Amino acid sequence: MQIGVKVAKVIERKRVFVVDDNESFRATIEFMLHDEYEAHELASATETLAKSEQIRPDLLMLAEGVIRVNGLDLIQEFLARVPETKIIVIVDQISSGFGQECVAAGAHDFLAKPLRIELLRDKVDALLSARKKAVTIPRTVLNMH
Repeated sequence: MQIGVKVAKVIERKRVFVVDDNESFRATIEFMLHDEYEAHELASATETLAKSEQIRPDLLMLAEGVIRVNGLDLIQEFLARVPETKIIVIVDQISSGFGQECVAAGAHDFLAKPLRIELLRDKVDALLSARKKAVTIPRTVLNMH
């Protein structure tokens, strides 16, 4: 456990697996997420399937290359093994149409390179409902006139 971090905060952190054969890219994504999520870097689909048996991810971020090597069926295989997991595919070019193919195959969303940290965080947060929405309290509850 990290020093100065409350136990409740550590327990409620969502787990994200970043899957890409490019080590630098994985490290960059992990860095973008590490402050709010428990991020794990994995180099292959085989490694990811094995690790998801040990610890279940809340979100898989799959690189286009990993899916192309293993086929679109990989998305359904992950969902069959860990059905509660959300999947975001990171595609090389939005114009290729591969992101839409992956969504049609069962992925929850996709992002295109180059990634912007704000968009990445917004998509991850939306899928994992990490950031709480503001709550409106009626004035009558606050006993204000």
